[in-house]
Amino acid sequence: MAGLKVSVVVPVYNPGPDIDDCIRTLLGQTMADDEYELIFVDDGSTDETPALLDRLAAEHANVHVRHEENSGWSGRPRNLGMEMAQGEFLYFVDNDDWLGEEALERLYAMAKADDADIVVGKVVGHGKSVPRNLFRRNRSGVDIEWEPLLWLLTPHKLFRRAFVEAHGIRFPEGRRRLEDHIFVMQAYFRQPRISVLADYPCYHWVLRDSGTNASFGRLDPASYFADMGEVLDIVDANVPPGALRDRLYSRWYRGKMLQRVVAVLSNADPVRRQALYEEMHDVAVERFPESVDALLPFNLQLRSRLLRAGAYDALANLAQLERTLKVGTGDIDVRSEGKAARLRLTAWLESEDGPLAFRRQNGAVTWVAPATVEGSAADGLDAAPALEKSVVQVLLKRLATQEEYRVPAELERRLEQGPDGQLVPRLRVDAKIDAATGAAGAPLEPGSWAVFVMVIVGGFRMAGRVHDAPGTELLSLTVHGDGRVTTRAPRWRRRLRRRVPRPVLRAARRTQRAVRRARRR
Repeated sequence: MAGLKVSVVVPVYNPGPDIDDCIRTLLGQTMADDEYELIFVDDGSTDETPALLDRLAAEHANVHVRHEENSGWSGRPRNLGMEMAQGEFLYFVDNDDWLGEEALERLYAMAKADDADIVVGKVVGHGKSVPRNLFRRNRSGVDIEWEPLLWLLTPHKLFRRAFVEAHGIRFPEGRRRLEDHIFVMQAYFRQPRISVLADYPCYHWVLRDSGTNASFGRLDPASYFADMGEVLDIVDANVPPGALRDRLYSRWYRGKMLQRVVAVLSNADPVRRQALYEEMHDVAVERFPESVDALLPFNLQLRSRLLRAGAYDALANLAQLERTLKVGTGDIDVRSEGKAARLRLTAWLESEDGPLAFRRQNGAVTWVAPATVEGSAADGLDAAPALEKSVVQVLLKRLATQEEYRVPAELERRLEQGPDGQLVPRLRVDAKIDAATGAAGAPLEPGSWAVFVMVIVGGFRMAGRVHDAPGTELLSLTVHGDGRVTTRAPRWRRRLRRRVPRPVLRAARRTQRAVRRARRR
């Protein structure tokens, strides 16, 4: 079809009402209807969805539907959608996610301006973790040498169709985990021109467990790590042994193994937990050289040592400790400065036993580990290089949409003297929140923004909300239509609420809900 800019491919299987937001936002794009098409490939749904899709196709000329027998995974429906596509670019969307209304228009504009083969649009996680460093600002001409690029390998990106076709890039079919990693890594190794669109929330990635989503279910460790091995095979075929291969390997060793140690704890079956740890141990020893460990954060080096040694109880205890860490803050000072706000605070990490602490010993800085993880893991491992990289990330988040941006900040690191000769890392941060540039270089949308901090000390990390003073109300900033930034005054709001009759408040809330529903339409 001449002039068609984007073909959106949506694999569909029994989404029920979870597809409603996806359909609504796809049809509500600011790009003209005759400039994009929506291709829904129904993978043998048994609910009401097939009839719904057929009605959409009858009502909208740019909606196309294909019904197929169930394949059990999303690879085949995506491949079939690509065969149907006529647009200059492909964009892959899952049936329970949704888009910002300007997503296609902005992604296409960046692709044309940069002559990009792939555009990675800002992803907002709803119950999902999204790498923050990837979307700090707009970028052009990045490649696989840029580390943050590898930390989001979902297919929810804009791909030039001619590029995909020229290289024969396809999703593996059948029940295959990490099929998206295989597709994206094949593309990345074909030397595409890649851009990152960070200043607009394009894709809303939603965690829903309805029992039908193929990504849920009981993990079979042998098949899962076999599928991961196929991704590593792609790396091996394109990168010789050495520093770059180790760095690429570290992405899967960190993300799909060492960080999964915490997830294993959620399995109540000790036999199954043991089987998972044993399979992870075998893969770590057989597939990941120990040279990869040097590229890991300090805490994951500890996990790797325990995993390679088969010290599964200590590994689980370390993961449990990390899961219970909390953010501590003090010396909080926040004030409005016209069209900006200034936030200063001191932050640290603490557990039930007190602040995370270290000790100078034999010319090195060692972690003061609890007895449950002491021994081979922490012995001889110098934490000083990791402590020099400790950081506080100041984050603004719109709670209604989960849209998040990192604020530029100046940082001062200190090691304060604690009891028994311990050293406690304290991080002093000074952040300026500018309404004109706060959204990765673009203006912040008017409204309320919650303030979070992500505190990373020696690789250990945890996020938490900031209070307007220790032990008081949670801090939010309000961006006004004229660009002014003010801090919320929650106690004043409570006093006001007591003076307003409850029926009036209920009526106001009903009006607000009606306005929000009207805007969504």
